Amino acid sequence: MVLNTAHVSSPRGFASLFFLTAPSVLTRKITMAVPSQNFMIGMGFMITATAFWSGLDASAKYLVDLRGMPPLLVVWVRLSAGLVTSYFFGALIERRWDIWRVSRPLGQFWRSFCMAGTTVCNFTALGHLPVTTTISIFFAAPLIIAALSQFVLGERVGRMRWTAILVGFGGIGIIMQPWGDGFSPWMLCSLGAATFFALMQISTRQLAGQDSAGSAIFYTTAVGAVALTPVILLVDGQLVGPGNEFGWGLLILVGGIFGTGGHIFNVLAMHYAGPVRVAPFFFFSIIWMIVFQSLFFGGNIALMTLIGAGVVIASGLFVFWREARASQLLGRG
Repeated sequence: MVLNTAHVSSPRGFASLFFLTAPSVLTRKITMAVPSQNFMIGMGFMITATAFWSGLDASAKYLVDLRGMPPLLVVWVRLSAGLVTSYFFGALIERRWDIWRVSRPLGQFWRSFCMAGTTVCNFTALGHLPVTTTISIFFAAPLIIAALSQFVLGERVGRMRWTAILVGFGGIGIIMQPWGDGFSPWMLCSLGAATFFALMQISTRQLAGQDSAGSAIFYTTAVGAVALTPVILLVDGQLVGPGNEFGWGLLILVGGIFGTGGHIFNVLAMHYAGPVRVAPFFFFSIIWMIVFQSLFFGGNIALMTLIGAGVVIASGLFVFWREARASQLLGRG
């Protein structure tokens, strides 16, 4: 491990945009450990991050689908616990307590709203669909980001990447099968989750350099946590718990471990190997979801879902590859 003084600035490019997290928007010098081209460690951290995120979804499905907890209540636990941990984590980064002070509050509110939107849509869909289906549709997020980046951020997306995007959405059509009996309206929630996530990542890029990393971390879950606090008091007129010790354990994991841990490992992966190199391992989530669906939720993995997921993953990998190639050519220029 080589200790460097690195200047972390707003990353450019689609892969960097997709994996842009709050610590990546620092615009001041920080001292951190950056191993030279340590790809294997970065890959390990990224796969671990996908395991945490998949555990979050599987736990949410258990609580909503099998234990009958209201989705909004589980979302509130996730966002509220995330707000508490992100505040202290952000304050630690910034070494100050007033991290709520930002130069673009409306932008931060919009970004936080998108975070709440993706969580609400995802947890709602998990109450009705296999986890393999929800994650396969969610894989549309990088394709949506690539498509919107040309119009919102002014970044050029060439014909080959547009072709890959269209092929990828063809894979989404195979998964959702709107023409047949395999279609469920709840799949639209998963597509909504992917769309909100894409919008959140794009807004993160737009805010890069405007506000501090600690503030960005804090605001990620703030709007949803605060807005849902009065709402959950109206769900059936009472707060509904998971009903057993295992469920309570999962609720704690949903609230304070899986989401936060996933983001931490994601940041470590980018520091060790860079966003372009670890981006393809985001799709490793499908492996975890197949395992969770088979072990805990009775299988029921549709063949068309796996075929469609393969098409979406192949399209996403191609987009990532084209972005990496374009970045290399830009660097040489």
